[in-house]
Amino acid sequence: MVGYNKGPPWCTIFLVCGAITAHILVLCGNLATAGMIKDLGESSSGWSSVGKSLSSALQTDVEPAMTKVSTALTETIDVVTQLQKSTDVTMSLCGSTIDSALAQFNASTSDLYTFKDKLIAQLRGIVDELLKRVQPLTDRLIQVLQPALDQIKEWTGSFNSKVQAILEEFSTTIDRVQKLLDEVMHQTSPTNGQGEEDMIYNTYTLFDTDDSGRLHPDDLRTAARLYGISELSGNKAQELFDKYDADAAGGMDEQEYTLFVNDPSIPGVMTVVLRSYSKDLARIGGRVAAARLRDEVAEAVVEYLELVCAKNMTRVAWLSQALTNGSLPIQLTADILKELVDTMEDPSKTPIIDVGQVVIQEMVRMNPDYLVQALQLMSEPAFWKNEGFLGEQQAPTVARVMNWTMMAPQGPDALRKGGFKIGDAMDVKKKQDAFAAQDLVDNADDEAALYESSASQFLRSTLLGGTGAKSGGDYPEADAAVKRGQLALPVTLKWAQWLAANATSTAHRHLQECFDYSGQSSGAMESIAMDVSGMVSKIQAFTNSMAAYASPQGIDRLVNQSLNFVKGAADDIIYIGEDYVDAQLKEVECQLYPQTCNMTQKEKDMSLDLTGAFHFITVTLRDIKGVLPTVINDLKFAKKGVATVYNTLDSAMIVLGLKAPPLFYQISSIYKGLWVAYFVFFALATIGVLFYGFWASGYFGGPQSMTDDYEAPKGCMERLRTCCNACSACVRGCHDNTFCFWSVLLLAQVVALILFLICVLICVVAGVEAFLSKSCAQVYILGDVSVCTTTLKSIKKFLHSFWNTQLPIDLTCKSENLMTCNLIAEQMAIGVGISIAGGILAAVMSFWMIIESAVMHERAKWSRMLDGEAKKP
Repeated sequence: MVGYNKGPPWCTIFLVCGAITAHILVLCGNLATAGMIKDLGESSSGWSSVGKSLSSALQTDVEPAMTKVSTALTETIDVVTQLQKSTDVTMSLCGSTIDSALAQFNASTSDLYTFKDKLIAQLRGIVDELLKRVQPLTDRLIQVLQPALDQIKEWTGSFNSKVQAILEEFSTTIDRVQKLLDEVMHQTSPTNGQGEEDMIYNTYTLFDTDDSGRLHPDDLRTAARLYGISELSGNKAQELFDKYDADAAGGMDEQEYTLFVNDPSIPGVMTVVLRSYSKDLARIGGRVAAARLRDEVAEAVVEYLELVCAKNMTRVAWLSQALTNGSLPIQLTADILKELVDTMEDPSKTPIIDVGQVVIQEMVRMNPDYLVQALQLMSEPAFWKNEGFLGEQQAPTVARVMNWTMMAPQGPDALRKGGFKIGDAMDVKKKQDAFAAQDLVDNADDEAALYESSASQFLRSTLLGGTGAKSGGDYPEADAAVKRGQLALPVTLKWAQWLAANATSTAHRHLQECFDYSGQSSGAMESIAMDVSGMVSKIQAFTNSMAAYASPQGIDRLVNQSLNFVKGAADDIIYIGEDYVDAQLKEVECQLYPQTCNMTQKEKDMSLDLTGAFHFITVTLRDIKGVLPTVINDLKFAKKGVATVYNTLDSAMIVLGLKAPPLFYQISSIYKGLWVAYFVFFALATIGVLFYGFWASGYFGGPQSMTDDYEAPKGCMERLRTCCNACSACVRGCHDNTFCFWSVLLLAQVVALILFLICVLICVVAGVEAFLSKSCAQVYILGDVSVCTTTLKSIKKFLHSFWNTQLPIDLTCKSENLMTCNLIAEQMAIGVGISIAGGILAAVMSFWMIIESAVMHERAKWSRMLDGEAKKP
């Protein structure tokens, strides 16, 4: 028998202190994890700020510069045309002067050499006077073109292959950060599923592509193609329709649609559809806001109509009303009708909805007479040319619009009232052919009239290669580019800004609804990096087209040719004119003195004696005028790419910045609160065990009996059996309330210990899986401060307004918590390490503390029983 000696329970004291220390370690580890979650909120805020700064820089630096370059290149074409015309006029007047003087020459009264000297002097004076008028045009050409070439040269230098690679890698990093944060938010957000009613309302109309008020299998298939829902491909759409069309009414109503979108085979379908629509709406809104030229406004508005036709006929009605009530120029209405036809006939697009038919039907319903007036305007060849449209497109375009109008309920009556009838499209073609033929005749007559004299023809042949300066460099595409590149009217731009603001605000509202419902700011298939890659390739296309002219050597060559043109052209005209005069006077001399005349002259290569100034007209300007329409078109596509990137970035980063930080802060607070509460519970329970140890040892009113009859359990199994008996004493029957209380306390300790071990295991496994699944180590920007800083600096070299804040860019990566993977790795290593160590230690300590407490409980119980027996009479 082992005696029971009264004294402090040193073993229990040691175990309690160890257990509390271990729980403090667990608490510290989980507080570190809570801090990491909070840092993720700050990181999401930092990346949102960087993304918005990049978006703003693209919008501030690149897009306005592209607009200026496009305007400058368009004006260059116009200046080149004027310069070509002035050159033709100069050659014509010089030739006329020479032939007129020669016609008045009287050999019997004038000396040949004296006459020649006077004629050449007169010619020089005329040439100098004429070229003085040309000089402002050459100056204007350099004034307009050189800044554009300098800008392209700067882009070529700052937007080199290294910067392109960095920008693409940076956009990929933004994608990965967004997906990483989205995954964490999706798994932990307490608001998942919020706003389901709004989501159902907003997406039902997106699926109702035929605007019938009910959903049919064709609607589901159309929506699947529009928004890339692969789960509804094949026969899946029909199967789900049959499954949820409960009343077999031939179409799903909103109640049946609610069941449909919650089908497990199409998870998150509402979020995918609404987010896809909203991002397209934001992108188009940005394009409308950035539009400054007439054709840009028309294209952007048609893109908007193409999108909303599948969602909101109310908006189609708004636009149709604005286009037919006279508040906007009728020319804009005609341009939009033409753009609708181009969109439907574009082979690169596969329209699912006949947008032109839908829009024109609304326009006919609103104001059929105004639509017919716009159609009449489109039928005029002069208007068509003035808008920069190609003549061969006029008749087919008018015919298509007429067909759409005929299909509208009031359309045929409106066409008849306006004087249109079947076959009028052929009349339009005849008018266009006649107009084009007359235009050619007029141009030919103009050149024939300019080069009517023999001397002017000789100058043209020798200096211009046989064709006039303008006709030799006459490109219909260039003239059309000048016409299309005209600024839109202020009233049009004001309306476009209203439309853009409305589209952008609607898109942002829908994106926030998607986040509230799904806890994610982007979809699995959405990629900013793909948009950036497309933008990079488009910028490369137009910079490569102008590389020969925008290089330092190309710019210097162009400037030198322009500066030397006037002087060199004067010398060349005088030289060729003098040669022509010599030949004419030689003929006169031979007529006067045939016996001494020798008409045989050695042919000479006059090009060797020319300055080459007209190379500027015949080669350089013609090449520039020929390439600029393509460059302007490439620039337009590049501008679209830039608008797509900055609008996608802006919409994604705004949602991320607004929603993610508060959510992470809330999760961190909840996580921290739970573990603090858990620690408090364990600490109180453990302190209670310590108090019990002292009580069982005779302190604080505990059993005072000293007995040596109690035999302590030996071995592990006996101790476990003792623990089980002690914990279940309260349910098997108890001797007094005090023992019942301590028995329940011991049982609670065991339950809490089991829960603790389970929670630690879940937290550790989930944390490790989340970290490893994202492969953070592969994203170098997120794990290395120097790489992150170098990346930001490289971007700033290309985008000067990027990150213009008081915070130096060298400190941005750390201050804005951009090292997402780094902070996850460090904080998780600390938190998980401490939690695991503390958890194991706490488990061991708590286990033995419970066993030791059970032994003391058993000893105290027997002591009380013996005391009770001893007190019996």
